[in-house]
Amino acid sequence: MSLSLLTAVSLNGVITPARGESADALIPLLDPPRGVLEWKHEVRRRHGAVLVGTNTVLVDDPTLQSHAVPGFDPVRVTVDPGGRIPRKARFFDGSARTLVGVTSGTPRGYLDFLAERGVETVPCGDGPRCDLRALLEGLTGRGIADVVCEGGGTLNGALLAAGLVDRVYLVVMPVVLDPGSVRIFEGVGGMERFRMTGVERVGDYLMVGYGR
Repeated sequence: MSLSLLTAVSLNGVITPARGESADALIPLLDPPRGVLEWKHEVRRRHGAVLVGTNTVLVDDPTLQSHAVPGFDPVRVTVDPGGRIPRKARFFDGSARTLVGVTSGTPRGYLDFLAERGVETVPCGDGPRCDLRALLEGLTGRGIADVVCEGGGTLNGALLAAGLVDRVYLVVMPVVLDPGSVRIFEGVGGMERFRMTGVERVGDYLMVGYGR
């Protein structure tokens, strides 16, 4: 299993305009060049599945299919052991293969709902939180060899802390955002070393790749 992170980050390491707001709200405000968005879409297309966290689904209500091209159908993955995602969320619209990480404590009614919608569940331990290593192992067992995470700071930080991140793809935005907003890696301590694998410039934006 190979896992990458893909996100846009401000000059001060922040990824959303404010806590509880979608990162997508920055697009009309900053009006990034088309080449920046195309670079992000191309990175996504290198991976067989897109992983987002529960909070990203709650805030953004994404389908994760908006960048699909003929012959490319990304698998959608999230973790929701508490069954917090609303039944009406677009994540469950049936437009793509969808998997949800759950635990032994996930409410039975939510598990029944997922089964009815044809959503695959991936067992991720017994506690209130998903074991992310178990999640990735479960995805591997279901034929998914590489995943790109486009989640928020909490999921990014948890994956990094667990030593599961192989590559990081960043769009560096020419802006400083509220320092109290969501950071690219929340709750991470210690040092993790990466090496630059590529860099491109489009206008005032940098697109940078890092690997182990």
